[in-house]
Amino acid sequence: MFKFLLVAALVPALSLAQSLFPRQCPNGASMPAYMEINGCTTSPCTIPVGDPIAAYAKGIVSPVATATLTPSLAIRLLGLEIPFPIPDELQDACAVGTEPGTCPVAAGQEFDYILYYEDEPFPISGVTVEIEVGLKADDGSYITCVAFDVYIQS
Repeated sequence: MFKFLLVAALVPALSLAQSLFPRQCPNGASMPAYMEINGCTTSPCTIPVGDPIAAYAKGIVSPVATATLTPSLAIRLLGLEIPFPIPDELQDACAVGTEPGTCPVAAGQEFDYILYYEDEPFPISGVTVEIEVGLKADDGSYITCVAFDVYIQS
């Protein structure tokens, strides 16, 4: 009887954990109030090879004051990071991705950010990868970060 109750309690929790989209990054950085990635609402998100990554974050609250915002992008397959650099023209999130006048950012300031990355297709297809998208302050600390799973469709 106890085993049945335990299983009955765990099944809804596990199904909820599978549908969390996006989720907090392992680094513990705060999440935006609202996040949309390529129109996905559940995990894994399906993105065809060659399609851009379009991430929109609303309601980011900076925990620190910073003069700059730098995007970070990590892609992992089976725990191994796949090199996928952000192009130079997207490296300054103050100039590209935030509203003009967002920077410098004060501690506690709220802002929105858009990352539209279309330069390179994913180097692999037919697999599910974990993607982390974040913004870093000028001291290298994370302002925000989200993780999500993507199925790269061939």
